[in-house]
Amino acid sequence: MKTSSFRWFAVALLLLACAWSAPATEKTVLTGEYFWEGDGSRGPLEVTFESTSENTWDVAFRFRFNGKRHTYRGTAEGSLTEGDLRGQVRTENKRRTFTFEGSFENGAFAGTHGEVRRSGERTLGTLTMQR
Repeated sequence: MKTSSFRWFAVALLLLACAWSAPATEKTVLTGEYFWEGDGSRGPLEVTFESTSENTWDVAFRFRFNGKRHTYRGTAEGSLTEGDLRGQVRTENKRRTFTFEGSFENGAFAGTHGEVRRSGERTLGTLTMQR
């Protein structure tokens, strides 16, 4: 085997070994309900959390509102089992930003959701989630 071929082979093996030893991304799916105080509407909610590092997550909120399906994506920080959790998601067109915060107790999350506006953050309603 030529020296240059051997080097490429060694590099390929090293990359493959690193890929096998990399930790799998932790993914957690929670279900729950949102309540919007504006018109009293509520609906089911599915939230996917993908670990990016310890207690930080990429998050996707999936729900129906006014008959349309939505997926808002963003990030979150905190625990998914006990303690505080807060985050921020954006609409599909990225024109609006929503926040959520609350805490887990006995495996169930209870909190609020709001919208970020030029004048500050405004609370819109409540959220619940559990496994």
